[in-house]
Amino acid sequence: MLIGIVDAGEHFELTFYDNKTNSPEVSASSLPSPSTTSSSFKRRSGDYDPSNDGEHRVKRVKRNPGSSNHMNVPSARDDFLAFFTRPQTAFVNKSRALFQLPKQFRYLLLRPPRFGKSAFLSAMSQFHDVHGAGTFQQYFGSQDAANDFPDSGHSQHLSLVFAFWSVHTRTDVEDFVHQLKSHIFSSLRSFLKKYARDLELPNPHTYLTRGEEEPLKRVFDLVKSRKKTLFVGVDSYDTSILEAMFSHVVYPQLYQTFMAPDEVARLFGHHFWRPLQAGSEIIAKLLVTGTLSLQVPGLQDWVAPAPNDLDSCCGFTADEALKFTQSIIPGGTVDVIELQRQCGDYLFSSDDEQSLLHPQILIDHVSKSTSEPSVGHRFRLLSSLFDLLQSESEDRTMVTVKGLVDLIATGVVEIDPSELDAGHDFDGTFVSWSALYHAGALAHVRGSKSTFRVAHSKVLSMIHSRIDELVEERYRNVSAGNEQINFLLALSQYDRHDHRPLMHALSQVLRDHAQPFLRNAKEPELSLLGILELVMRNHHLIACTSSQLLEPILSDPTGGNHVRVYGYSTKRIHHWEVKKALTLRGIWQAVNPNDTEPSVEALIQLHEELCQDAEEKVLARPYAVWSDSLQRMETRLVGSFFEPEGLHAQVIAVGGAQVLLKAGSAELIIVS
Repeated sequence: MLIGIVDAGEHFELTFYDNKTNSPEVSASSLPSPSTTSSSFKRRSGDYDPSNDGEHRVKRVKRNPGSSNHMNVPSARDDFLAFFTRPQTAFVNKSRALFQLPKQFRYLLLRPPRFGKSAFLSAMSQFHDVHGAGTFQQYFGSQDAANDFPDSGHSQHLSLVFAFWSVHTRTDVEDFVHQLKSHIFSSLRSFLKKYARDLELPNPHTYLTRGEEEPLKRVFDLVKSRKKTLFVGVDSYDTSILEAMFSHVVYPQLYQTFMAPDEVARLFGHHFWRPLQAGSEIIAKLLVTGTLSLQVPGLQDWVAPAPNDLDSCCGFTADEALKFTQSIIPGGTVDVIELQRQCGDYLFSSDDEQSLLHPQILIDHVSKSTSEPSVGHRFRLLSSLFDLLQSESEDRTMVTVKGLVDLIATGVVEIDPSELDAGHDFDGTFVSWSALYHAGALAHVRGSKSTFRVAHSKVLSMIHSRIDELVEERYRNVSAGNEQINFLLALSQYDRHDHRPLMHALSQVLRDHAQPFLRNAKEPELSLLGILELVMRNHHLIACTSSQLLEPILSDPTGGNHVRVYGYSTKRIHHWEVKKALTLRGIWQAVNPNDTEPSVEALIQLHEELCQDAEEKVLARPYAVWSDSLQRMETRLVGSFFEPEGLHAQVIAVGGAQVLLKAGSAELIIVS
């Protein structure tokens, strides 16, 4: 029913509703929509089909007849109910998931910062609030789920919510404990005031005394005596701990004055989580939101990870993203693939059917088409994680700068699913792939429980800022035939229609990344798109503006294979079609059809031969590939994988050893 609300600091979020229609046909909006602004989205032809998640989708968006051009924006700290009090405020209805939850649960919902967690918790609180029975139809009744799940168990509990984003650690232990206790006390007192009649309290202000030792126990005893049950929401459970964990990165001059993160976790366990557990008998439903999985005493042994039913409770589907733009942009064509490239293509389970866009990044992206841009997403947590990375490490579970280079070169990283629920290290020096996943840098590859990719182009840019110097040092000069050449000179020669130096240089990078695979007795599993991303968008290596102008190469959510490459001159744009890579195994099998498995030594020898082969010899090598029409393996020449007549240049990686190019009839555009 929402997309965003507030998670303070790193967790700032916005949510938008239309109280005139209360309809899922209206989409989330973050900003007033100006009356004289047109869409700046790139245009493509085609039709939008929400069921076809892998195709380019474009839809003309127009405002509903008679609607105002101005969409109101809620204040940053509004709760769920506040969104319905303003006219012309857009929203996306995400409440269907609320109808499908069991009668009792204790869930931990982890999502990247500013992904809509607070908004969903706010809606859940209203959904289960006994005081919401009279207005339930107004807020939730328009959902089909209201008919599909008539026994959803709504409006049955007293609702108690804690939001810990305002409890800071830039202080000593005594002051922190005072903040924590004060926040708990204030939340409980507000709860008692709200439910005084339900709890038969003539004077709720005096039931609790500030400073008393067990306020949670006293409230729970009262609730139990009145035979009531609770929905409890805990928002931003990890904000204070994260502040302490990364204080030495965010505030390097002051971090000595911050509390230690393990001490913050211990105090939360002692003053909040253990006392909260004591109310298990009356807490029918519990939702805890956060970003990282942290080992907090009294929490992890009490809650379970949020189930797959909640996978899409936060974030925009592609269809919702289109409706979002409808509420902000008067008209124009929206390129959904570009939205996913810019705003993410998240899957929170390998079984998810629909991917999700990051709501706040979408707000920022779309607001560029308006006269009132949003504050933008600052990626504070991700920045802190990337800043902590060491150049290299022998520990393979530890993310390093070199590990990020390998991530781009291969396009994916493998993470053991058991690591995703493991607690993050408190000392703030060890960064795991799991932490990057939870912080929003990585997303599931569809259909795989252990394979992850870069989530979107903003993350890709952050990775470049961390790896480009290392990549430039490694590939400042590479072999091109019998001479050393740099990529800028190779691009200059490519502009003059000699592609060989550039292909030689790219082949050297490909071979360098193939070596670790071969040393570990594995087939090189590299992405030519990733190799191009490493080189062609490296501002240090390509020391001109073209590296910044170039669109992201690796982040096309459809796995598209058409890329643009600037030449030495930014006025020359080359269009390449990247073909599917050919493997060492396929080349070996073509000449060894009766053998089932090549030895490691055979693959290494074949790789060395390919590295020495002239282009003509590589193109003439046989290659074994499965034929769908023949329903058996067939042998083709490597050169046959190029289209005979191509409009654009075609590039292909062969055996992790060679990058080959075939010129196209219209590969170059001269920009005036």
